[in-house]
Amino acid sequence: MAVLEQIRTKAGWLIIIIISVALLSFIISPSDLMRVSDMFSSRNDVGEMNGIVISAQDYSNRMDYYTQVDQILYQSQQNDESAERAKQNAWFSFINKNIFEKEYDKIGLGISNVELIDLAKGNNLSPIIVNLFADPNTGQPNWENINFFWANADGNPERQVLINYLEDEIIKNRKFEKYNTLISKSEYVNGLQIKSGVADRSINVEFNYIVQNYSAERDSSIVVTDKEIKQYYEENKNRFEQTESRDVEYVVFSILPSEEDFERAKEKMEAIAADFAKTPDARQFAIANSDVAPAAKYYKKEELSSDIAEFAFSATKEDIFPVYLDNYSYKTIRISDIKNLPDSVHARHILIRYEQTQESYDAARHKADSLLNVVKENPSLFPIVALTNSADGSAQSGGDLGWFADGAMVQPFNDSCFFQPAGKIMLVETQFGFHILQVTERGKEIKKVQLATIEREILPSKTTLNNIYAMANDIILASEKKYDKFIAHLQEKGIEQKKENQVQRAATQFGTYNGARELVRWIYNANLNDVSDIIEIDNRQQLVIAAVTRIKENGFSPVQEEKPGIEAILRLEKEHQAASEKMKEAINGITTLEELAAKLEVDIKQSVEGTNFGSMYISGLGVEPKLAAAVSGSEENKLYGPVAGDMGVYAYTVTTKRVDEGYTEELEKNRITRASASKSFYDILIKAAKLKDLRPKFF
Repeated sequence: MAVLEQIRTKAGWLIIIIISVALLSFIISPSDLMRVSDMFSSRNDVGEMNGIVISAQDYSNRMDYYTQVDQILYQSQQNDESAERAKQNAWFSFINKNIFEKEYDKIGLGISNVELIDLAKGNNLSPIIVNLFADPNTGQPNWENINFFWANADGNPERQVLINYLEDEIIKNRKFEKYNTLISKSEYVNGLQIKSGVADRSINVEFNYIVQNYSAERDSSIVVTDKEIKQYYEENKNRFEQTESRDVEYVVFSILPSEEDFERAKEKMEAIAADFAKTPDARQFAIANSDVAPAAKYYKKEELSSDIAEFAFSATKEDIFPVYLDNYSYKTIRISDIKNLPDSVHARHILIRYEQTQESYDAARHKADSLLNVVKENPSLFPIVALTNSADGSAQSGGDLGWFADGAMVQPFNDSCFFQPAGKIMLVETQFGFHILQVTERGKEIKKVQLATIEREILPSKTTLNNIYAMANDIILASEKKYDKFIAHLQEKGIEQKKENQVQRAATQFGTYNGARELVRWIYNANLNDVSDIIEIDNRQQLVIAAVTRIKENGFSPVQEEKPGIEAILRLEKEHQAASEKMKEAINGITTLEELAAKLEVDIKQSVEGTNFGSMYISGLGVEPKLAAAVSGSEENKLYGPVAGDMGVYAYTVTTKRVDEGYTEELEKNRITRASASKSFYDILIKAAKLKDLRPKFF
């Protein structure tokens, strides 16, 4: 009975679970159950580091955060560049948390609040703050902007997000710097190592030598066996460690307009040009009919191409420039305005910033209006008002911006400077805030023209698109998605076949084309010699059909793949050894270089400059490290050889040995330390963490 009771007790929980699942199946749809299952499934993991798994959901949340930060920082909508920035920042945040922070915690490395304040707005600014608030003219920190930012830190959600981000970045950067310094300071160089290095590099020799260059012809008597290849592979296995990549052969079709598309576009443009020639308001007509808004800029003659400049500075406003082709657009031009304007002006301003709230905007506008009245009534107060109120770095110089060229400032500010007379004080609003502006001097005025340009892009028609897709589809049908037939069909039709080697899993580019994530994902899901369907890349401007021709996985390249390269190395070694043996036989019984040169019928050559043990390059000869090492340890006036170098077999006599007293132990210590410092701890920690980056499967 006791046993039966135990079975009932334990099985009871199992029965409850089974019944619960059965009931849920009536309430929750199969697709919803699948989504719930996916949330707990390793199929959606995007990576692993130090045994910690990164889920797709967690990574996506971090990406959203960095996307928000990016939009606040750059005041722009998301594009490919900002999306990529968010992806990388999100990934590094996990690396920092799960790898670097664990190393910092082991040694108690941290940042105090006092240190954080000093880095954020004190005397030892973090590079993060310096870069963000640098004056574009001087590259130095703009203290007015820094102080303004931290003084207005509260009460705005976006500002708080940015503050949290900056504090986090300052801390990450500072900890990384500290850890890097600790690693570099921990480098130890012992005395024997230094003395040996000084001896190697301070003793310079000059020598005479003869060389028998290796034959360019292959020696058919030399054989390399499979056993030798395998032995070399095992003894040098670390040389054959590889990272994951794919080799691809592909064909690409560009989505470009046909000749018929060009003709139709030209006909339409000619019709528009006819109406354009008659309209009294050329600029408004261009704005309404152009694919690209005409520039508001006024051009001087030197800023235009020769033919357009000739038209713009000799024609009247009623004239029209003939329709012309510019890449994939047809264009035509009329003169919309002519003015005498300076090339540069000297101005000063007072900047009143505001936050993205109506309350802040209204307060800034009220303040700007009040200060405008003050300086209008008494212009001599302008420098003082700027110093005490302007949120720009120029406040320290009374708002003085110096001389600047036409087009150097944002459009509203620029137009107010160049279209208004000197001395006038005005209020201008730009993306930076409200500016109380005064042009103090204007440069010499010259004739400038504003052009009304109509630009109509030439796009492929539906028929053209269908034809391009049909050509690509013919390849799919003819090849039956088999590699051999794919290549044969391309060669038969004379279609250019391209190759792209070592494609990385995380690549966003493919060759010279952007926007290739879908193609790269297919490549990494494909098997060897698989042929793809038609895949659109480069913002749907290119159609690609690809075949995977080589697959490399992380680890060691198989010996069979490395066999040709190893065989070439071993054959070369044997040929060098054979050449060395021949010279060794020739040297037998000879004591001077002159005798050997006469016997081999070669000329004696002289080294141009001193050579030491650390030399890789011998002046006048080339890269011959084996010869440099040999001559450095040789005595004077003796015949040495053979030395099998990279270019030939050498025999030599050292003529002079001298010590460079200027090469000290301190110099050698610095050399060794620099060489050690170049080894990045970043890569070492990443490798130790056994990092797996699976993001390309999803993102």
